[in-house]
Amino acid sequence: MNGILGYALIVLLIIALAGPAFGQTREKAGTEELLQNLSHKDAKIRGEAAWALGKRGEERAVDPLIKALQDNNSNVREWATLALVKIGRPSIGPLSAALQSKDDAVTWQAAAALGLINDSNATEALSSALPSNNSTVRYWAAAALGQIRDNRSKDALISTLGDNNETVREEAGWALRSTAGAGAADLLITLLKDDDPKRRMGAAQSLGILADVKAALPLIETLQDREPGVRSEAAAALGQLNDSQAIVPLIGILGDGEEQVRREAIKALTAIGRPATEPLILALNESDNITQEAAAEALGQIGEERCVEPLIWAFKNGDRRVRHAAVTALTGINRSLAVPPFIQLLCDPNVESDRRADAAFALGEMDDAGAREPLIRAMANDNDSIVRMNAARALKNIGNASVPEYSI
Repeated sequence: MNGILGYALIVLLIIALAGPAFGQTREKAGTEELLQNLSHKDAKIRGEAAWALGKRGEERAVDPLIKALQDNNSNVREWATLALVKIGRPSIGPLSAALQSKDDAVTWQAAAALGLINDSNATEALSSALPSNNSTVRYWAAAALGQIRDNRSKDALISTLGDNNETVREEAGWALRSTAGAGAADLLITLLKDDDPKRRMGAAQSLGILADVKAALPLIETLQDREPGVRSEAAAALGQLNDSQAIVPLIGILGDGEEQVRREAIKALTAIGRPATEPLILALNESDNITQEAAAEALGQIGEERCVEPLIWAFKNGDRRVRHAAVTALTGINRSLAVPPFIQLLCDPNVESDRRADAAFALGEMDDAGAREPLIRAMANDNDSIVRMNAARALKNIGNASVPEYSI
């Protein structure tokens, strides 16, 4: 069951079971009085009247309750919505008509109510509401159709899978999965080849949530889609599937030209975890610095100590961005194992000055007291001003140590 509609249904049931606690002062009022009270100046009385009419199942209250969906008080609108749900099937026609209202607040409340009534007679009207200009209306129409699970809504939901709004796409995907049932995975896999890139994105997103293993290979193929948004969603979905056969293909897009694709590939590999460690270590040897940087970041997030030596190698051999990623990863994995190699790099005059400077920075990030003396020597004696400055900054990070007075 969809989260929001499910929650609303639970609230409705609790209220219904709670007896006359709400609106008990109106409990003995006649129907005519309750109908008149829907226009009362006191919002509390209007809300009580709406719920009392709903509890009684007064069919002739449906149209006045529909009008109450426009009330300027949100509590009254909510009680009117729940009252219409409580009345049930007699509300379907008027609520379906309300989906054509120019007031978006009325429209989305009508859609939510129809979902809670859960009757297939509302399918056509809800499907017609999916192209609304208002994203809230589209969201609730999709949510309601997912609750009703009528196969006639499939085509409309497929179209909505390409919605510009991510939340609407996600809800349409849930509704489509709910409607298609056992055939949902096959349908969504087919949509990975759709002409509309947004529908391909929505299909990939839904397959990740569905987590059906049969989607792994189609999603791997989708990593090569021409649209970066589709590649990104395919990578995210593969992370949710947690399938080791996706490791090498995911590493293959760590060098993607779009940052969001790289981000999702890193997240997916991190989710897969230890099985991805060795392939990621191999990726540190790639000539592509972007791939090396992403591989270092993923290894840091997986956090295995056997990655320390390969990450130090990447620091020694990579560009500035690779070195920064390696330092961040090492700091998160095991600082004590990384400190000695960085001290060695800092103190070696044969190492390029920019790498010595980065080694000083790294030692500051690792906040290890054992680096204090080497940093003091570097700050006092290194022939490069950037190294001396980084050493001084690093010393300030180590146990809030004071910095000796040396010329930088």
